[in-house]
Amino acid sequence: MRKRGRTITIDDVRFVYENYAKMSASEIAEKLGISKFQVNKIVNELRKRGVEIPKKIGKKINVYDAFVEELKKKGKA
Repeated sequence: MRKRGRTITIDDVRFVYENYAKMSASEIAEKLGISKFQVNKIVNELRKRGVEIPKKIGKKINVYDAFVEELKKKGKA
């Protein structure tokens, strides 16, 4: 049986708003005791209402683009 997340509180929303750019959704979910889906739902609902939540700071780099750039620097592409 799947575990259901608890009800979201205003403190949860505040915590997500303040920490979303610094922490992953999984980390926030674990800290608050809610599901990752609920964290993403909070972010989507806030954005839908016009609240600007910064994008993630530590975006993953595209390894293919990085490799092509490396080849270009070496003059092989």
